[in-house]
Formats: sequence, structure tokens, C-alpha cells
Amino acid sequence: MHCLRAAAAGAALLVSVAASATNAAAQSAAQTGRYVALAADCASCHTAPGGAPYAGGNPLKSAFGTIYGPNITSDVATGIGSWSKADFERALRRGIRKDGAYLYPAMPYDSYTKMSASDMDALWNFIHAIPAVHNIPPENTLPFPLTIRSGMAVWQSVYFKPGPFVPVASQSSEWNRGAYLVNALGHCGDCHTPRNIAQGLETQHTLAGAQIEGWFAPDISNDPLSKIASWSVPTLQKYLKTGVAPGNVKSFGPMQEAIHDSLQYLSNSDLRAVAVYLKSQNTAVTPEKATPARLPADSLIAGKHLYEDNCSSCHAPNGKGIPGSAPALAGNDAVTAGEPYNLIMAMLEGFAPQGTWGAMNSFAKTLNDEQIADIANYVRTAWGNDAPPNAAPWSVGNWRKNADDAHDRPSAMLCPDLAADVMKPALAAGPAALKQAANSDSGMTSLVNGYLAARPQSSTAQTIEALSTAYCRTVNSAPLSQARVSAQIADFAQKVAVAVGNRKRAT
Repeated sequence: MHCLRAAAAGAALLVSVAASATNAAAQSAAQTGRYVALAADCASCHTAPGGAPYAGGNPLKSAFGTIYGPNITSDVATGIGSWSKADFERALRRGIRKDGAYLYPAMPYDSYTKMSASDMDALWNFIHAIPAVHNIPPENTLPFPLTIRSGMAVWQSVYFKPGPFVPVASQSSEWNRGAYLVNALGHCGDCHTPRNIAQGLETQHTLAGAQIEGWFAPDISNDPLSKIASWSVPTLQKYLKTGVAPGNVKSFGPMQEAIHDSLQYLSNSDLRAVAVYLKSQNTAVTPEKATPARLPADSLIAGKHLYEDNCSSCHAPNGKGIPGSAPALAGNDAVTAGEPYNLIMAMLEGFAPQGTWGAMNSFAKTLNDEQIADIANYVRTAWGNDAPPNAAPWSVGNWRKNADDAHDRPSAMLCPDLAADVMKPALAAGPAALKQAANSDSGMTSLVNGYLAARPQSSTAQTIEALSTAYCRTVNSAPLSQARVSAQIADFAQKVAVAVGNRKRAT
């Protein structure tokens, strides 16, 4: 969730303590710290749009509610001016604040734990020298029980494994540098790796793509169907620097922000190292590419006319766009992805101008759900694009709620679709027992014991996901907001983890 943010103020990326350095060594150290902060993309979460650099207040939105990036300037009252280096390092490596409270995984400490000692020192020196700004960010808007941070201790015990980055001896120094930048400083997996219902990373699908509040961070694992599979190392390196790829393809959404706030400032050698590492990965499970279904003739015609009236002036009648001004839609991987999330969100949210690239207006108020679905399906099947025309008006409506940040409205969650043999013992107890287990230690113990008796080979994470998915299906029809349902499921998942842990200690 941490990677869903408004673009940080440009000034935040240029903050440097070098001006106050009194000698070349101090200037060099300051620049090193600034570089680490850019590679770790600190400013984008800790700087509100139009706010003072690193003074907090940037909203990080999720299905659970909104978390605001804290003030990390040296202000003693509202920032981290009273923190020691040890306090700072514990927050980044272990996800625990100075006061002992657990941080939400919106803070990517699961990646920062791998940071080298020298980079940690440099980052601390840089952050510690940022001028104090007295600013109290807004309160998080998370529903109970997510407001109780101690529950994160249970989550950490299951899904967080602290430890340093370990180079692979059989790989080159360039490959290892890329692995460090991707997995430690850049925390790429936090966006591009799918999460289970308890928000733990599905490490068996590392970098294989994930839904992020309406957007879809694509597969970058170099699987044959991934976004980067056909790109060379130089092409990927240039994309990371500029957000532009051959065929007039342009980054947008959270990736555009990551390039704007962080990646464009990295050295060419570091960007090449990232590209070399990513091109070596092949962890995704390759699905068979489905044969696209045919669109009904009336939908195809409607989509074509709507495209011509609303989109063709910028993206061209042939979908090739205007080089350097409007991206191509023909052959664009973001358009032809397995799901139409990014295309729908682009039409709903629009884009601000960036450099020579023009702005794109939002169609949220001018086109209804059916019209946006018709355009999406037309674009996904026109000009040689062979994506399935699977945008539906109801799905557009769901993403419209995300675009409107309507987390306070009743909205059904999408429960995971797990294998039947995994779900059968989880569902066997029935809805009443699942609801009882949510409020009873003995009921939860009985539920966990029953599931593990049927599937003794299940790990803690697998048990949590199966039982929480069953609970999700039970409470999903309740007339509650999505945030409230999400909070209930998170609380249930934590209780499952506690029950599994108690069972292991007893045996």
C-alpha cells in the first residue's frame, strides 16, 4: 500500500545538507546520504503535496483506510528530532518506533531490513540533518481494530523475516548491486508482488504483478508474458530513467511517480544493474494466454465511436499516439495486460502533464461505467492488440469507487479464489462457527485444530489465508464499508496466527 501516493513536491527531492558542509569529505557524505534517500524513495511518502520536504502528511490510501506519512524532520515535538541513530535503525530494520509501537507495513521495513550498514549510516546522517519543521500530519483513518498497533507483532511473526542482504557468490557484482537496489533500497516487490488476504507478500510469486488500489503493478519477473520480457537491458535501463519505451510507450500511475521521485536520479550504472537483475528473474507462473473473446457488435461499434470522440485527437485514430506527447495504445503492454485495471484507472483519474507529455483529463464525470468499459474493450482489441475484452461496467464502478476514495461506502470485497482442496476444510465449520471463532479464543482454537487435522501439511501462512478467506466469504455480504470488512478480516487473520502459534508451542 505504501507505493500508492501523490507525487512528492519536486523540492523534496532536492533537499541536501551539502550546503552546510564545511569540507569536501562532509559534502561527499551528505551527497551519499541524499543518494540513498532517493534510491529508497523516502520523500514520496514523507512529503505531502505542496508541503515542506519530509515533514509528513502524504496520504497512503488502502482498502483499510488512509495512513499518513509521518514527519521525519529533526523537529523534536512533531518529528524525529529526539530519536537516536539506534531508534532510527530499529524503525527501518524491525518496523518498531522509538516508543515501541509497531509500524504498519506501509513503511517498507521488510525491504529496508536488508540495507547495508554504510547506507544506513549515510541515510541517518542525511535525515538527521534535515532542518526541523513543526508539522503534525493528519490522524490515520483506520477502523478498529487496526488502530491497535500491537496487532502488528502477530503479523510480523508470520510475514516478516528481518535480516541483511546476502550477495550471491556465483553472480557478478553488477547483478548483486541490482539485486540489492531492487530488494532492499528500491523495495520493488512491495508493489509488484501480490499479497494474500492477510496482506503478506506471496513470495512464491515475487515480482509477478499485483493489484494496487485499482492500479496493477505489472509482472516484471521476465516471465515470457511479463511487461519486460521482450525488452533488452538498455531498453529497460532507459525506461527506468525516463519512463519511455519503444513504440511510444509511456509509464503512468504509481510507476510514473516512482520514476519522477526516485529512479530518474539514480546513476546509469545503478539503473543498468537493476535492469540486469530484473532480466535474470523468471519466478512467475506462466499462464496460457487465453484466446480473446469476441465483443458483441454493438459494444464494439459503441467503443469505436466513443474512442474517436474522446481519445483519438491525442492517441490518434490508429492508436499510435503522438511521440513525446501522447503515448501509443497500440502494442502498449499496459493496455494489453491480462486485466484492464490500468486502462480503466487512467480514464477515471487522468494524468497531470509531465515534461513534454501532455495532460490527460479524467472521464469520471463525463462518461458512465458502460461507456468506459466499451472504450477499454475496443482499445484492448483494436490495431492488433489481442487482450481479452474483459472490462465490464460493474468492474468500472468498483474502480470508480477507488478513484473517488469512497472507502466509507458499503462495498463488497473481492475474496481470494483458492483451490477447492484448500478451502473445503476451511468452509466445513460453517458461517456460524467462523463468526463465533472471531470472538472466542476457544472457538478459534477449535477452528484451527479442525483445519490442521484435515490439512496437517499447511504452514501458518497457508492456514491463515484459507481460514481468513472462508471468513471473508462469510462477512462479505454484511452492509458495512469495505474498510470495516477489511479490518474485521485483518483482526480474524491475527487471531488465527495466535491460535496456530499456541498450538505449535503446546506440541
